[in-house]
Amino acid sequence: MFKRSFSFLKISLLALISALNYCIFVFPNKFAPAGIDGICTMIQDIFNINMGFFALIANIPLIIIAFIMLNRDYAIKSSVYVIVFSVSVILIKDVNISSIYYFTETGTSTILAPIASGVIRGIIYAHTLKLNGSAGGVDIISSAIKIKKPHLNFMDNIFIINTLIAFASFWVYGMNIEPVLCSIIYAYISSYTCNLMRDKEHEIIKYEIITKNPEEIITYINQELHQKATIINAKGAFSNEDTSVVLCIIKKNYTPFLEKYLLDYPNCITFKSYASDSISGVTYK
Repeated sequence: MFKRSFSFLKISLLALISALNYCIFVFPNKFAPAGIDGICTMIQDIFNINMGFFALIANIPLIIIAFIMLNRDYAIKSSVYVIVFSVSVILIKDVNISSIYYFTETGTSTILAPIASGVIRGIIYAHTLKLNGSAGGVDIISSAIKIKKPHLNFMDNIFIINTLIAFASFWVYGMNIEPVLCSIIYAYISSYTCNLMRDKEHEIIKYEIITKNPEEIITYINQELHQKATIINAKGAFSNEDTSVVLCIIKKNYTPFLEKYLLDYPNCITFKSYASDSISGVTYK
């Protein structure tokens, strides 16, 4: 129960940070951050009505889809995110935080706004996905697409949808190409950042250790690193001597400990390669 409550607290905090991200970087620089929130931002700029209201309303049917097509935990966490984000945007807009807005009157540094906000959004994406939640909007649409087309990348789906929506801002912002470019930059950087964080988090290392001391190495891997390993009996093609190959796949944060330990066995030969997780086991890059 505590773990579940803590995950909802983290989802809420991420939603609050996302709301601040919009208010500090997006709104002052007049570009739509793509997706459903981008559409709501354009509506806000046209009718001068807080986008938090539109974001909340627009996500209601998508949350219903999440409950029907996806899973209950995902739908509930997405609901929490959407509610906290929408309410935060509404409340923050009534608070004077103009002193921390990122905006230049000449517009010479406008390009930094979608870069900074895209990085922040990408980090938020990665953490919400890790918590089995989403930011609502096209995240839910992308998740539904992935169920039907599991080979498609989640963030690539979002980027494609966001890019299509971004072109609509051309007509909203006076047929000016700059808001479109800002929106595309934002969409690309947020997708790239999220994919980078998720890949790094799941990155694992494959070790192939040729040694005559397999039992000692296996014992260390099992007892000290709490990882699994396999011993393969082998024979040297040149020396014709019996030897062993220790095969193990461990998380990246354990690699310094294993490599330091292997220095005690100067006669062993170690090969290292990178791998990534998959549902069925390990898929090698």
